[in-house]
Amino acid sequence: MHKNVIKKAAASFVAAAMAINGAAMGTSTIFAADTVYEFEDAALTGTILVDDFDGASGGKVAYMKNDGTISLDIEVASAGMYTLVFYVQGEGGSKQQNLSINGVSQGVLAIPESTTMEPVSLTVKLPAGKSTVEISKSWGWSRFDKLEVKSAELPEIKATHKNLCNINATAEARSLFDYLNSVYGKNIISGQQEIYNYGHGGDFEVEFEYLNDLTGHYPAIRGFDFLNNANILYGENDHTVDRMIDWANNKNGITTASWHICVPKEMSGYKVGDKVAYEQATYKPDETNFVTSNVLVEGTVEREFYLKSLENLVETSLKPLQDAGVPVIWRPLHEAEGGGGETGGWFWWAKDGSAVYKEIWKLTYDTLVNEYGINNLIWEWNSYNFPTSKNWYPGDEYVDIIGYDKYNCTEYLEENNWQASYKHNDSAISPTFYGIMEMYDSKKMVAMAENDCFSTVENLTSEKAGWLYFCTWYDGGGQTNFLSDPLFNTKEDTIEMYQSDYCITLDELPADLYKKNVAPVDPALTTTAVTTAPPVTTTRVTTAADPSKNYGKVVYEELDGTFQITLPKEAEEFYIMVKLPGDIEYANGGLGVSIPLDGEYYWANIKWEASASGAVKINVKDDVFNITLGTKEVTDEALLEKLMAELGKGTSYQGQIWYAQSGGKEASKDGVAILDVYTMNESTTTPVTTEPGSENIVWGDANSDGTVDIADATRILQSIGNADKYGLTDEQAANADCYNPGSGVTAMDALAVQKFDAKVISSLPEIVEDNY
Repeated sequence: MHKNVIKKAAASFVAAAMAINGAAMGTSTIFAADTVYEFEDAALTGTILVDDFDGASGGKVAYMKNDGTISLDIEVASAGMYTLVFYVQGEGGSKQQNLSINGVSQGVLAIPESTTMEPVSLTVKLPAGKSTVEISKSWGWSRFDKLEVKSAELPEIKATHKNLCNINATAEARSLFDYLNSVYGKNIISGQQEIYNYGHGGDFEVEFEYLNDLTGHYPAIRGFDFLNNANILYGENDHTVDRMIDWANNKNGITTASWHICVPKEMSGYKVGDKVAYEQATYKPDETNFVTSNVLVEGTVEREFYLKSLENLVETSLKPLQDAGVPVIWRPLHEAEGGGGETGGWFWWAKDGSAVYKEIWKLTYDTLVNEYGINNLIWEWNSYNFPTSKNWYPGDEYVDIIGYDKYNCTEYLEENNWQASYKHNDSAISPTFYGIMEMYDSKKMVAMAENDCFSTVENLTSEKAGWLYFCTWYDGGGQTNFLSDPLFNTKEDTIEMYQSDYCITLDELPADLYKKNVAPVDPALTTTAVTTAPPVTTTRVTTAADPSKNYGKVVYEELDGTFQITLPKEAEEFYIMVKLPGDIEYANGGLGVSIPLDGEYYWANIKWEASASGAVKINVKDDVFNITLGTKEVTDEALLEKLMAELGKGTSYQGQIWYAQSGGKEASKDGVAILDVYTMNESTTTPVTTEPGSENIVWGDANSDGTVDIADATRILQSIGNADKYGLTDEQAANADCYNPGSGVTAMDALAVQKFDAKVISSLPEIVEDNY
């Protein structure tokens, strides 16, 4: 009997923390709306000391190393929303400390690494009069200079991307997404996660009947998990799909689903298709030797496993739901960053860092949408609010909603040996909401995808925390009861929430939730491949590290010349490397980019031309062919001027080969290709070619045997996992640093070797700009 228990609260010592890009406060009482406090004046405990620091306000800082707290009393004239600006510095890397205001945990304070004091801001609700701010050591090794308290100017709650990223989305998905947009920032939609298979003795309705009995209402959103229903190791049909269809089609409710996809704990000897017992499967990275980066490498058992799992997911779950007309807010590969940075993840899909994770997300999207034609999904991606969180973002073209998992009633404190401690905390965590909204430029709606306490109506509205929806995690059935335990949600707060005008319940969803006639995105606006296309494959090959160039990425969709390029940064000028077959004397094509303006999405077509193989310079403003809205070309000069001003601010372009010529006549476009894309460093005005490194470096040869093969990838991963036993010599480390040389030896170097061995790339080193 399978009893899968997901212990949300015990995932990590910072699982419940909300990184709020903030810091601490000192001890002085100045009665003003805009006030500066010095940390050296704060009440300090433990080994925290006042230290000299060049460039600090007053030349002094509070220096936290291994323990202690910083407490500061601040005072404001009236209750309201305030912006706290902290000037802080992390020593030896980004740091996190615990932050509370008036004894209520605000989660962790994310402090960037720097050699100077950096301002980080958060917006909080403060009562009139005195408030006490306390910072306690979590990671330590941080300096605190000063705190500014200012009256807050809250940004507008909006999401400019009002169309689904899949242009072939089903009518039901488009209608639901339109409704979500219509209530965003005005109301919060109620949601509840159902329990795992066999929980509550097999009764999936316990939480929902509790809510209806207590408040007279059911939640509008019901959360599901495909862990059992789509599981090629030990899964079974637990009727998840039947319940989803019933919730949407018979009850007119909204469905959301995650997927705790498990892998074998032991991969040695495993063959795809083998059954694996529940006890021998896991989603935790430290319980398996499943190599996450191998999911991206052809011919590996990990890739075969993942693609087979996607096929099974389609057959057992997603295709039946699409056939039944049920759209799903789909949240795969969730909580990737976990505790922050590259190594804080607590699921296997994050084990090899953000670069690998993003490619797995894109592989998932392209396989489901382009190979299997699954178009009923609204793609939701989990973010945090750490300084590093955006590194994990797959990109606007792969995401519809950004979710945050709120577990701020859980604290992990040193005095409790970093074990979970629970304390009621009904904050609306507006700093996290606004931090995430602004991090992604207000393009996507922001939701509370999971939560312990859903906050209160008063806190949500007074803090103006405009979460799209909440979805409370289930009662643990003898474990943590996130819904009904007053430690998280009191009965009084639950009644008030579900009976309020602010909260939308099941009976308040519109009758035309899935029937509103929302026009699909006009194909004229994009060159994205149709859903019957095969999965995309990365084709860009970098033959040499070139310090004059910042490389992007080219992805082909294996259609007639259709491709996507991603720039490493915003640029009005960039270069594409065009390949013309020997008999082709001329070719041209287009690069298309979406321009959001005043609630509309315009499409700019940029023409490129090539008369020989080589670099072609693109100037997005000089080379515009036309700009359209739908099928109509924009001709209004004032509007064109506004649209032209926005060109160059995008990093993702959809491209096509339009025409090829041989002997003065039109010829087949087969063989015409875009091999690479890059921007030039500011010090260089023309493309140059330089060979990397020293003559003695053999890129990828981590074991110094004179060849580069899969054994070198294994050697790199061994050195990362156990440096004492498998440490590299200086020569081996130089050879191993074959992904973005100079970045140090990481799992990405092993992945580069695997790609080279599998002939996915033709040479090493692999040069990729990660921050596009």
